[in-house]
Amino acid sequence: MNRLGPALAICALAWAAMSGRAAASPQDLFGYGGRTPGLAMTGTSYAEGYEAVFTNPAGLGPVRRRALGIGFSGGNFALHVDGERSPLTPPRGMVIGFQLPLPFGDVLEDRLTFGGAFYTPAEALLRGNVRFPAVPQWTVIDRAQVIAIMLGVGFDFHGILDGFHVGVGVEALADVFGTLDVRLDETNAFSSVVELQLVATYAPTAGITYRADDWGFGLSYRHELQSRMDLAVIARDLPIDVPVLHVGGLVQYDPPTIVAEGYWKPIPDLMLVLNVTERLWNFYPGPQVPTTEMGRYAPAPELAPYPSPRIAAEGTFRDQHFELALRGGYAFEPSPAPPARMAPQRTSSGEPVPGELVPYRLIDNHRHVLTAGIGITFLTSGSERLVLDGFAQLHVLQDRTHDIGPSESVTTPMTTGGVILVGGWTLRVEF
Repeated sequence: MNRLGPALAICALAWAAMSGRAAASPQDLFGYGGRTPGLAMTGTSYAEGYEAVFTNPAGLGPVRRRALGIGFSGGNFALHVDGERSPLTPPRGMVIGFQLPLPFGDVLEDRLTFGGAFYTPAEALLRGNVRFPAVPQWTVIDRAQVIAIMLGVGFDFHGILDGFHVGVGVEALADVFGTLDVRLDETNAFSSVVELQLVATYAPTAGITYRADDWGFGLSYRHELQSRMDLAVIARDLPIDVPVLHVGGLVQYDPPTIVAEGYWKPIPDLMLVLNVTERLWNFYPGPQVPTTEMGRYAPAPELAPYPSPRIAAEGTFRDQHFELALRGGYAFEPSPAPPARMAPQRTSSGEPVPGELVPYRLIDNHRHVLTAGIGITFLTSGSERLVLDGFAQLHVLQDRTHDIGPSESVTTPMTTGGVILVGGWTLRVEF
C-alpha cells in the first residue's frame, strides 16, 4: 500500500490538470500607464512615449524628449455567482517605462525612438490556476497577475510624408517545460528529480498613425501572447504501470487584437476620440492539455470575436507654468464567451465526444466601463517637464443568467455579475 500511495498521488495531480483558467496581461484588461486608462483604454491614434509601446508603437515616432516614468496601479474585484462573492486575486503592480530618441544623423536624424514598458505584479510574476471544468471560473477577467515586458521602436516620416509614423514592437513571456522523474531506489524508498526549463515566447506588435493639425487616426495589431506549462511525470520501478502523465496547459493568454481609432480636435485644447477594438478570441484553444495520449480534453471554450466600441474626451487648460488635463471615457466590452452549459468533452485530437457531456462553467459577462483621469504637467524654463497622471475605472458587469447552476446540487440556472474598481498613477520626467 505504501508503494501505491505516490503513484495514486501522481495520478490525482495529473487529473487535476484536466482544466485550467487562462490568465493574461492586466494591460489588455485595463490599459497601460497613467493617461490612456483614463481615456477608456484608447490611445492608438494619439498616445506618445512609453505608453505607446503597448497601444501603438508608431506613437514613439514623433517623440523628441527622453523620459523615465514610474507608477502604480491596483484594483479590486467584487464579482458574484448567485449572490456569493467570487474570491479573485485583485490586480496590483508597479509600472515602469522609458523613451529614448536615438541620436542618429544624416537621413535618420529625429526619426527613430526606442521605448520600453514594464509591469511587475505585487504578488507573483506569473500565475496560472488549474481547475476542473465544472468549477465556476472567470476565464476572461481573472487574468491580471502576470509580468509585462514590452519593447518598441517608432519611425517618423517627417520631410517625406509629414505626420505619418510607423512602429513595431514585441511583448515577451515564457513557456515552462520540464520533467518530474519518480522512481524507487535501492532501499525501496521513493525519490524524485524535477527539471524545469524556461523558454521565451514573443508576440509582435505593429501600427501606423497619421496626425494632422486637428485630427488623426491610427491602426495597430497585437499578436496573440501566450504562456504554456508542460510537466511530464515519468514514473519508474512502480508496482503498477503508469503511463507518462502531462501536467499543465495554457496558463496565460492574450488574443490577437486589431484596433482602429481616430481623434478630432474641434478646438486646440479639446480632443475627442472614437475607438473600435477587436479581440480575436476565436483563436483561444482553451487551457487544457490531455493528461495522457488517450486522455480527454475539456469542452471547447467556443469563444467568439466581438468589437469593443470606445469613446473618450480630453480637455486641457494651459498656463505659463503648468498644464491641467481632465479626461473621461466609456467602453463597452462584450463577452466573447457563451453561457455556462453542458458540453461534450473532446478527444486528445480535439474532436468532440457527443455522448460525454460535462458541465462547463466558464463565466463571463458584458462589461460597461466608465473611466476618468487627470494629468498635471509642470513646465520649467528649460526643456524639462514633470508629468503626473492619474486614472480611475469602474467596470460594471451586466447581470447574466446561464444555462446551468453553479454546482451539481443546484438545478436552477445561476446568475453572475458584479463590479471592478481600478485606479493608478504615473510620474515621469521628460528632458
